[in-house]
Amino acid sequence: MNPSASLPLSAQAPAASPADADEQPPQGDPVTVTRVFNALEAEMLRGCLEAEGIPATLGDVQTVQTDTLLTVALGGVRVMVPAPFADAARQTVEAFERGALAIDELPADAEASPGATEDEPPAGLRLSRAAWIVLAIVVVAVAVF
Repeated sequence: MNPSASLPLSAQAPAASPADADEQPPQGDPVTVTRVFNALEAEMLRGCLEAEGIPATLGDVQTVQTDTLLTVALGGVRVMVPAPFADAARQTVEAFERGALAIDELPADAEASPGATEDEPPAGLRLSRAAWIVLAIVVVAVAVF
């Protein structure tokens, strides 16, 4: 019996291209550059690091997303990079924490949402007179009974 026949990928799957063979994974042991207690913040940090050309991985993110009560016990989500990138990664993390990487305003070509002006309250807060009366009756009923 051929053991590769039971694998989900066929044995005739295309091999890696020569360009993939030239690309070596970053060398060095993973170094934890920071820990955060929010999985979304960890993903944003990973994205910022990768945008700077620093390969990053997250440790314990799946566990934290699955059971948030374990976040403190695990020490948060670890943001890790290969050892040669550690100094550059720490600088990027510091810039992220300072807010230097924040986007303060929309691009010039972005349009404001139609119908949203500063003078008008959002549409979700508008109630008809009948709705206000019903709401008042409910509040009074709850307070009395």
